[in-house]
Formats: sequence, structure tokens, C-alpha cells
Amino acid sequence: MTITINQIHDALRKVPGPDGTGNIVENGLVSEILVRGGRVAFAVTVPADLAAGLETLRRAAEAAVVELAGVEAATVVLTADATSSNGAPPTTAPPNLRGAAPGGGQSASDGVEGLPGVGHIIAVASGKGGVGKSTTAVNLALGLQALGLRVGIFDADIYGPSLPRLIGLSGQMPHATADEKKLIPLAAYGLAVMSMGFLVDEDLPVIWRGPMVVQALQQMLFDVAWDHEGPLDVLVIDMPPGTGDVQLTLAQQVPLSGAVIVSTPQDLALIDARKGLNMFRKVDVPVLGLVENMSYFIAPDTGTRWDIFGHGGAEREAERLGLVFLGGVPLHMDIRELSDAGTPVTAIRPQSAEAAIYRDLAARVWGEVLAARGMEAPVMKLSPARDTLRVSFKDGFSYDLPAEMLRVMSPSAEVQGHSPSEAKLVAGKRGVKIMELKPVGKYAARIVFDDGHETGLYPWSYLADLGRDRDHLWASYEADLAARGLSRDPA
Repeated sequence: MTITINQIHDALRKVPGPDGTGNIVENGLVSEILVRGGRVAFAVTVPADLAAGLETLRRAAEAAVVELAGVEAATVVLTADATSSNGAPPTTAPPNLRGAAPGGGQSASDGVEGLPGVGHIIAVASGKGGVGKSTTAVNLALGLQALGLRVGIFDADIYGPSLPRLIGLSGQMPHATADEKKLIPLAAYGLAVMSMGFLVDEDLPVIWRGPMVVQALQQMLFDVAWDHEGPLDVLVIDMPPGTGDVQLTLAQQVPLSGAVIVSTPQDLALIDARKGLNMFRKVDVPVLGLVENMSYFIAPDTGTRWDIFGHGGAEREAERLGLVFLGGVPLHMDIRELSDAGTPVTAIRPQSAEAAIYRDLAARVWGEVLAARGMEAPVMKLSPARDTLRVSFKDGFSYDLPAEMLRVMSPSAEVQGHSPSEAKLVAGKRGVKIMELKPVGKYAARIVFDDGHETGLYPWSYLADLGRDRDHLWASYEADLAARGLSRDPA
């Protein structure tokens, strides 16, 4: 049965307006109605100074639409208009519906609590559009996942949401939890994903004022069951481009562990990147570092490097501003084509040089987060037989990790896949040796094994987790081998 906009309007006429007079349809408060199959999504605009107390109205609107034949579920975003109930501009910023900071993270506001189920929140931002920020955010999230972390990504660009297309989820809508109190994030390549692009057609413009946008973003962020499939170690937020009111308010009211600034090498882009840096510093959000996107181009026919947009501008700017230079990402046809197709290079071609760049970038970002948390690099010592790695941390804990365990439990995409269901059980690695340890900054180590495997980046936190749970993890591994009739011995 096809659900029409008129049917939805008729159902919503049963819902009184915020002040108890009329109804939300006749008062002109309903907008952005989207119908996809049996799913309905729409926005209800209310005065900013009343928004925090109108959850009952939002639920009433949801219930009214769900009663319609053919409607499986409804999603309502409560947005705040810039005018208060008495007609005057609000004197404060839009209220923080569930304002919170992740466990262990750095907050831009005092007294906020953790976003349930999320350990850290990292913003990916740029001073202007067109620098490849969203593509960087997606591949950064996948790079963090390749480190063995559970990762989500949130598209905060309401005016131009690109995440659904970049990650291959265009046309899909999230479902509600059983109690219908939160949305369940969609999943792609093992990431938990949420975007306004799931609720609004990509061809339709969103015509909202700044305060309305902030209210909608906060509600989407805090009304999502990010831990539906288990707690997230980190949530990446693809911030809107620029440094206006929306970006500033988000930086103030969303509890960020840190921010990554994306720029290109040109002087003009670096000027805008500097504005983004200053915005985060203004609200006391730590800036984890600067990424130079479209850094250079390698001609596929000759291998000649071309610095199309200049060379080293972001690295020099990072040094001048006292920032960490996180690395340069090349201008490469595969990155662009795979992004447009919704198949990010880090997920689809994990063995490629481009994927390795994003994984190294993610290791540096995560290392900056760990450094802010006070986690220092351990001392690592390889046994004479190269079959055991002793890892000693500053807190006094030391772990002996067998080379075989490190190999079969590598955090690489080759072993872990993009979700638990895609993880591969590696057998036949008894006697494997560690040939080389390659430090990756002060954040992680790349381990090269004598069977040729070298794509796993082992962050200090991952090594600590392996050490703490060594006996349990190894017993589970051996049980899985036995259950599948596999052996530790090489074939």
C-alpha cells in the first residue's frame, strides 16, 4: 500500500501545537516528509526555548503516523527555530538534548557525560568545501577499524550529506530499536553509519536555519543506538565544511576527543584550514593534526610525481602552527572512482598503497588520542629465536606474545575482515617467525612475518589487550580450529 503525504498530514492534524493551540500541520511546523516503503521520516519545527521540553510532542507525532496502514515505523526529528515562543530571538544557544562527552575523552564543555556506547569522538573538519574531507573521513574510519577498533561514522553535513553515496548505502533508511526510543545505525564494511542523507532525498534541499540544523544534528547523534552491535571504541564525525555558527556550536556541544583538519597544499586552502584550527582552539578541542589531501599525483604511465597543487604546504603550515603533520594523501584515480561507487579503497583494496596510506594516517590519529590519554610507547624486545615478542608498558605490566598469536590475530583487514562475520580463521602458522619490527611513529608497530604478512598495524592498546586476554584468546582460537577441523601445523 502506497503511503501519501496527504495521509501523513491528516494523521498529524491530531497532534496539538507546542502551545496547545491548533495542530502541528496547520501551524506549519511539519517539513521534510520522506516516505520510503513502509518507513516515514519528517521534521517538526518548534521554538528553540521550548525544544528541550517537547519530547512528548515528538513521540505523539511518531505514534500518529505509525497508526497509518502500511507504516512500519516513523522517525521524527525535532528541530528548533531561531525564534522563541514569545517572538524574540533566543538568548542562548540551542539546548543540548543529551549533551555528553565520551569516556576518557576531552570535552569542550564542562560537566557533560559520555555518549552511551562510544569511547572517543573524533571530528574530521575543513575550513572550506572541496578538499576531500568526506572521503578522508570514510577512509580514516576504515583505517581505524583496521587497527582492531570498533568504529562508527556520523555524517554531520545536513545541507550536503555525502556519506550514503560514499559508503554504498544510498536509498536506505535506519530502523528504530524495539522500544522505538532510538535509531539503529546502518552498517557498511563493519562500520556503524548514520547520516541525514538516510532521512532526506539527496536531490531535495534542506532549507533550515542554523539553530534548527544544530538541534537536528544533536538529536540524530544522541538518539542513535551506536552500541547496538557492541560498544564503539571511536566515532568519526564528518563535520560540515566551513567555520560558521553550525560548526562552532557543534564543536562546543558535541563532546570531542579531538579534531583532524583536512586541507590541500594551496595557500588559499591553508588559510581556510587555519580558520578551522582556530575554531577548535577557541572551544578547547584538541587538534590531533593536519592532513594534506590531493598532496601529489603519480602518473600511471611513467611513475613521474607531479605536485599539481604545490608541495609540502600543509606540512610547513603544521610545523608553523605547532601541529602534528599526519601525512599526505595522493590525488589518485582509484580513490575517486571507488569513492563515487560507494566502495572505499581502504575496504575494497586493503593491499593497495593508497589503503596503506590511510591505515598509517589512522594509526597516527589514534596515537594522538592515546597520547592525550597518557598511554606511552612500550618497550618491545624480540626473543633470539624470533618466536616471541616481549612488550613492557610504563605501568609495569609486561606480556610475552608468541609470534604465532600475533600473526593469526593480526588487526589487518586480511584477517579481521570488515565485521566479526567476515573475520578469517588463520591456520597452519605454528613456527612462524617475526622478521622485522617497523615502528609507526609513537603510536603502533608494523610486524613483518616470515610468511610475508606485513599489513597489520599493532597499536599499543591492541598489544595491551592481547597481553591481558592472552590465555582466553588463545583458548578460543584453538577451540575454533578444532571445531573446523583445522590445525596449527603448516600444510
